[in-house]
Amino acid sequence: MLLRQATMADLPQIESIIRDGRELLAAQDIDQWQGSYPNTAVLVDDIHQGWTVVLEEDNEILGTAALIPGEDPTYKQIDGQWLTEQAPYLAIHRVAVSSHHHGRGLAGELFQRLFAQIDHAASIESIRIDTHPHNMAMQHVIKKNGFTETGRIDLAAAGMPGTTDFAYERLTANAKSAHLTATPTIKSLN
Repeated sequence: MLLRQATMADLPQIESIIRDGRELLAAQDIDQWQGSYPNTAVLVDDIHQGWTVVLEEDNEILGTAALIPGEDPTYKQIDGQWLTEQAPYLAIHRVAVSSHHHGRGLAGELFQRLFAQIDHAASIESIRIDTHPHNMAMQHVIKKNGFTETGRIDLAAAGMPGTTDFAYERLTANAKSAHLTATPTIKSLN
Protein backbone atom coordinates (compact mmCIF):
# COMPACT_ATOMS: atom_id res chain seq x y z
CA MET A 1 0.00 0.00 0.00
CA LEU A 2 1.06 3.53 -0.74
CA LEU A 3 -0.01 6.80 0.88
CA ARG A 4 0.31 9.68 -1.57
CA GLN A 5 -1.01 13.12 -2.38
CA ALA A 6 -4.17 13.02 -4.50
CA THR A 7 -4.38 14.44 -8.00
CA MET A 8 -7.43 15.51 -10.00
CA ALA A 9 -7.26 12.15 -11.80
CA ASP A 10 -8.21 10.56 -8.45
CA LEU A 11 -11.41 12.62 -8.07
CA PRO A 12 -13.85 10.01 -9.49
CA GLN A 13 -12.59 7.32 -7.09
CA ILE A 14 -12.56 9.75 -4.15
CA GLU A 15 -16.14 10.82 -4.93
CA SER A 16 -17.18 7.17 -5.11
CA ILE A 17 -15.66 6.44 -1.70
CA ILE A 18 -17.32 9.53 -0.19
CA ARG A 19 -20.67 8.51 -1.73
CA ASP A 20 -20.29 4.99 -0.27
CA GLY A 21 -19.51 6.53 3.12
CA ARG A 22 -22.59 8.74 2.89
CA GLU A 23 -24.75 5.69 2.07
CA LEU A 24 -23.27 3.65 4.93
CA LEU A 25 -23.95 6.46 7.40
CA ALA A 26 -27.52 6.78 6.10
CA ALA A 27 -28.08 3.03 6.50
CA GLN A 28 -27.02 3.42 10.15
CA ASP A 29 -29.41 6.37 10.64
CA ILE A 30 -26.48 8.74 11.20
CA ASP A 31 -27.16 12.17 9.73
CA GLN A 32 -23.47 12.92 9.11
CA TRP A 33 -22.76 13.77 5.43
CA GLN A 34 -26.47 13.49 4.58
CA GLY A 35 -26.75 16.94 3.04
CA SER A 36 -24.61 18.38 0.28
CA TYR A 37 -21.40 18.12 2.32
CA PRO A 38 -18.85 17.08 1.28
CA ASN A 39 -19.62 17.99 -2.30
CA THR A 40 -17.49 17.95 -5.45
CA ALA A 41 -16.44 21.58 -5.00
CA VAL A 42 -15.06 20.83 -1.51
CA LEU A 43 -13.22 17.73 -2.75
CA VAL A 44 -11.77 19.61 -5.74
CA ASP A 45 -10.61 22.46 -3.49
CA ASP A 46 -8.98 19.96 -1.10
CA ILE A 47 -7.04 18.44 -4.02
CA HIS A 48 -6.05 21.84 -5.43
CA GLN A 49 -4.87 22.99 -2.00
CA GLY A 50 -2.71 19.86 -1.73
CA TRP A 51 -4.63 18.65 1.33
CA THR A 52 -6.03 15.34 0.06
CA VAL A 53 -4.12 12.12 0.53
CA VAL A 54 -5.12 8.69 -0.70
CA LEU A 55 -4.24 5.18 0.35
CA GLU A 56 -3.65 3.21 -2.83
CA GLU A 57 -3.07 -0.45 -3.65
CA ASP A 58 -2.77 -1.89 -7.16
CA ASN A 59 -3.94 1.42 -8.71
CA GLU A 60 -7.13 1.38 -6.61
CA ILE A 61 -7.83 4.04 -4.02
CA LEU A 62 -8.77 2.33 -0.76
CA GLY A 63 -9.10 5.41 1.45
CA THR A 64 -8.90 9.16 1.51
CA ALA A 65 -8.55 12.03 3.96
CA ALA A 66 -7.95 15.77 3.91
CA LEU A 67 -5.04 17.04 6.06
CA ILE A 68 -5.56 20.72 6.59
CA PRO A 69 -2.83 22.89 8.14
CA GLY A 70 -3.40 26.05 10.05
CA GLU A 71 -6.09 27.14 12.40
CA ASP A 72 -9.38 25.37 11.78
CA PRO A 73 -12.30 27.76 12.41
CA THR A 74 -14.44 24.93 13.83
CA TYR A 75 -11.78 24.22 16.46
CA LYS A 76 -11.48 27.76 17.86
CA GLN A 77 -14.18 27.16 20.47
CA ILE A 78 -14.48 23.88 22.35
CA ASP A 79 -16.68 22.73 25.17
CA GLY A 80 -13.76 20.99 26.85
CA GLN A 81 -10.03 21.56 26.46
CA TRP A 82 -7.54 20.81 23.70
CA LEU A 83 -4.29 19.10 24.68
CA THR A 84 -2.32 22.00 23.17
CA GLU A 85 -2.66 25.76 23.04
CA GLN A 86 -1.12 28.02 20.38
CA ALA A 87 0.66 25.07 18.81
CA PRO A 88 0.75 24.30 15.08
CA TYR A 89 -1.54 21.40 14.23
CA LEU A 90 -3.13 19.58 11.33
CA ALA A 91 -6.84 18.92 11.15
CA ILE A 92 -8.00 15.68 9.55
CA HIS A 93 -11.33 15.89 7.76
CA ARG A 94 -13.33 13.87 5.24
CA VAL A 95 -11.91 10.46 6.16
CA ALA A 96 -13.44 7.60 4.18
CA VAL A 97 -12.49 4.11 3.08
CA SER A 98 -13.74 2.00 0.22
CA SER A 99 -16.89 -0.01 0.98
CA HIS A 100 -15.39 -2.81 -1.13
CA HIS A 101 -12.67 -3.32 1.45
CA HIS A 102 -14.40 -2.91 4.82
CA GLY A 103 -13.02 -5.13 7.55
CA ARG A 104 -9.40 -4.77 6.45
CA GLY A 105 -8.53 -2.08 8.99
CA LEU A 106 -7.94 0.48 6.26
CA ALA A 107 -8.88 3.52 8.36
CA GLY A 108 -6.29 2.50 10.93
CA GLU A 109 -3.72 1.87 8.19
CA LEU A 110 -4.48 5.30 6.73
CA PHE A 111 -4.01 6.94 10.14
CA GLN A 112 -0.78 5.10 10.91
CA ARG A 113 0.76 6.09 7.59
CA LEU A 114 -0.35 9.71 8.14
CA PHE A 115 1.19 9.75 11.62
CA ALA A 116 4.49 8.41 10.28
CA GLN A 117 4.66 11.30 7.79
CA ILE A 118 3.42 13.96 10.20
CA ASP A 119 5.97 12.98 12.85
CA HIS A 120 8.69 13.98 10.34
CA ALA A 121 7.23 17.50 10.10
CA ALA A 122 9.04 19.22 12.96
CA SER A 123 6.64 22.16 12.98
CA ILE A 124 3.46 20.10 13.58
CA GLU A 125 2.80 19.46 17.27
CA SER A 126 -0.59 17.80 17.16
CA ILE A 127 -3.41 16.44 15.04
CA ARG A 128 -7.07 17.28 15.61
CA ILE A 129 -10.15 15.46 14.35
CA ASP A 130 -13.86 15.39 15.06
CA THR A 131 -16.79 13.13 14.29
CA HIS A 132 -20.54 12.84 14.71
CA PRO A 133 -21.74 11.67 18.15
CA HIS A 134 -23.53 8.69 16.58
CA ASN A 135 -20.65 7.61 14.35
CA MET A 136 -19.46 4.87 16.70
CA ALA A 137 -17.26 3.19 14.08
CA MET A 138 -15.24 6.37 13.49
CA GLN A 139 -15.04 7.08 17.22
CA HIS A 140 -13.59 3.59 17.69
CA VAL A 141 -10.99 4.11 14.96
CA ILE A 142 -10.04 7.53 16.32
CA LYS A 143 -9.56 6.29 19.88
CA LYS A 144 -7.80 3.11 18.78
CA ASN A 145 -5.27 5.28 16.94
CA GLY A 146 -4.16 7.26 19.95
CA PHE A 147 -6.44 10.29 19.96
CA THR A 148 -7.68 11.71 23.27
CA GLU A 149 -11.25 12.91 23.71
CA THR A 150 -11.07 16.64 24.32
CA GLY A 151 -14.68 17.83 24.25
CA ARG A 152 -17.33 18.95 21.82
CA ILE A 153 -17.29 21.50 19.03
CA ASP A 154 -20.07 23.34 17.22
CA LEU A 155 -19.89 23.20 13.43
CA ALA A 156 -21.31 26.70 12.89
CA ALA A 157 -18.00 27.84 11.34
CA ALA A 158 -18.41 25.02 8.79
CA GLY A 159 -21.89 26.22 7.86
CA MET A 160 -23.74 23.75 10.08
CA PRO A 161 -24.89 25.77 13.11
CA GLY A 162 -26.37 23.72 15.93
CA THR A 163 -24.48 20.58 14.87
CA THR A 164 -22.16 19.33 17.58
CA ASP A 165 -19.32 16.85 17.01
CA PHE A 166 -17.01 15.05 19.40
CA ALA A 167 -13.46 16.44 19.23
CA TYR A 168 -10.16 14.63 19.64
CA GLU A 169 -6.48 15.50 19.61
CA ARG A 170 -3.30 13.44 19.28
CA LEU A 171 0.16 14.78 20.06
CA THR A 172 2.92 14.26 17.52
CA ALA A 173 6.54 13.37 18.25
CA ASN A 174 7.26 17.11 17.99
CA ALA A 175 4.88 18.40 20.69
CA LYS A 176 6.57 21.06 22.84
CA SER A 177 5.90 21.11 26.56
CA ALA A 178 5.38 24.89 26.46
CA HIS A 179 2.24 24.35 24.34
CA LEU A 180 0.70 21.53 26.38
CA THR A 181 -2.32 22.23 28.52
CA ALA A 182 -3.08 20.41 31.70
CA THR A 183 -4.50 17.02 30.77
CA PRO A 184 -8.24 17.64 30.43
CA THR A 185 -10.61 15.78 32.66
CA ILE A 186 -13.53 15.03 30.40
CA LYS A 187 -16.42 12.74 30.96
CA SER A 188 -16.73 10.05 28.33
CA LEU A 189 -18.33 11.53 25.25
CA ASN A 190 -20.36 8.40 24.57
